[in-house]
Amino acid sequence: MMVGGNDRAAHFVAIIGATGCGKTTELKKRLGAKKRPRTLIWSPKEVLDNYAALFAGSVVTRSIAEVLQIVQKAGKGGFHVVFVPTLNQRTDMAAFSTFCKIALAAGNLTMVCEELHSVTQASNAPDGWRKVNFMGRGFGLDVFGLSQRPASVDKAFMGSLSFVHVGRLPHPPDQKAMAEVIGVDRSEVAALSGFQAIQKDFNSNKIIRKK
Repeated sequence: MMVGGNDRAAHFVAIIGATGCGKTTELKKRLGAKKRPRTLIWSPKEVLDNYAALFAGSVVTRSIAEVLQIVQKAGKGGFHVVFVPTLNQRTDMAAFSTFCKIALAAGNLTMVCEELHSVTQASNAPDGWRKVNFMGRGFGLDVFGLSQRPASVDKAFMGSLSFVHVGRLPHPPDQKAMAEVIGVDRSEVAALSGFQAIQKDFNSNKIIRKK
């Protein structure tokens, strides 16, 4: 069943860049922009990122079935769940697909996916993630995807974006991939350093350069 969504203004946001360039700071700034009573967070580095503290959420490790139980018990009410995967790629890709399907079935929530390059590929993605990209807005999902290696992230997500934030990227293939997404020369992305970033709002087609 289609739903109205988060104030009928669901967004797909990519926050891209190397470790230490400010991705988590950018994400938390954007998450704090509005009340988010329902969140599902995929957090491979939860021991460092500590998303559970941000929302006073439940941390679930390894068992994706437990995530489903929490969400089903909540029904239309609020929940904050952080799932910490195994860091075994084959196992995690299957769990990530299920995680995405849980998000779609629940609807009207904020979904944060850390380290997307660890569970997607440039030319392929788990079935549940493809469905999130194709139908997520209709089910009221706000989706935030983060990655250090955007050249390895699936093209379906990059093609679904409403906003992108790109920080420092040391690897040429990643620079090229994001330059193409934003519509700037690769040299401009390659020149980013420190906390500099290039952002693009795809709704207005406006590019912002943060120094």
